[in-house]
Amino acid sequence: MTDSPKHQEKRILWALQAAWPNWVPAPELSRIALQYGRAIFSLRHRHGWLIANRVRTVDGVKHGEFRLGSRPVPSSAELRRGAGQSPSPPSIGLLFDVLPERHRDDG
Repeated sequence: MTDSPKHQEKRILWALQAAWPNWVPAPELSRIALQYGRAIFSLRHRHGWLIANRVRTVDGVKHGEFRLGSRPVPSSAELRRGAGQSPSPPSIGLLFDVLPERHRDDG
């Protein structure tokens, strides 16, 4: 029985997380899913993960590798869901926060 595409994505993500900050060779990912490229694409574009790839040439043979970047960027739908929370104050580009002075009366 084959794994579902979502399960393959999870297993590939686990492999990338376990290896971080090291690179994971493409043949290792192909043992999880022969179409690991589809899973990498989905993790990048549907789920927002930053996944770097590189190709190294060793003795004239090319070897592909992948490495996990930072955590996923929230989707616009996730950001809209959080819109009910109190918004942060607008930034007006000042170098310093300008607040009214408070004076103590030690008298």
